[in-house]
Amino acid sequence: MDFPRCDRCGDAGCKIGEPGKFKNCPTNVSEIKREEIIERYHDPETQALMQTAAKVERGTLQPVNGVLTPIRPRISEIMAFADEMGWKKIGVAFCLAARDEGIKLTKVLEARGFEVCSVICRNFSMKKGEFDIPKEDCIKSENESVCNPVYQAELLNEAGTQLNIVLGLCVGHDMLFTKNSKAYVTTLSVKDRMTGNNTIAPLYSGFFTEILKKY
Repeated sequence: MDFPRCDRCGDAGCKIGEPGKFKNCPTNVSEIKREEIIERYHDPETQALMQTAAKVERGTLQPVNGVLTPIRPRISEIMAFADEMGWKKIGVAFCLAARDEGIKLTKVLEARGFEVCSVICRNFSMKKGEFDIPKEDCIKSENESVCNPVYQAELLNEAGTQLNIVLGLCVGHDMLFTKNSKAYVTTLSVKDRMTGNNTIAPLYSGFFTEILKKY
């Protein structure tokens, strides 16, 4: 094995600077490599994001009755991050299936003083047949509308958003959106049709065991 497999490590010594037992533990790096990686974080923009991430994390975890406790949800963390970075214009790329949540999110963002640009996935109603998607891979027919993540990203690029939030985009469409976005992208929620967007539920419930084996 010539690549990391951190899932096979029972030590997780990396959190205290102690390499794991595997030869390819990422903590087993030369001093030269270590310095090279750390130097990348000295890029001013990268350093600003790392420092802001630490500040937001610390602001979310506060002592309550002597216990370090999270005091705000991810939506608040995203807004706090944007505040710290000085970002005022936020884009929301949402799915048609998450339209209600998209409306609520934009209201929350605007109430906090952000300028919001939101773009729904089905913008300008492209058809699946236009992409040579075969009929057997369509839900109903080649004439049904299809998501348009590339144009979602382009519209937000044109709007000059400083941060884009993904809300409920399909697998694959979220990748295309992120690839084409000029602004940094963070995810508030992803689509999981079976679990009501509780994406990690199958990792905890035995009800999904056979499904995960088969599909």
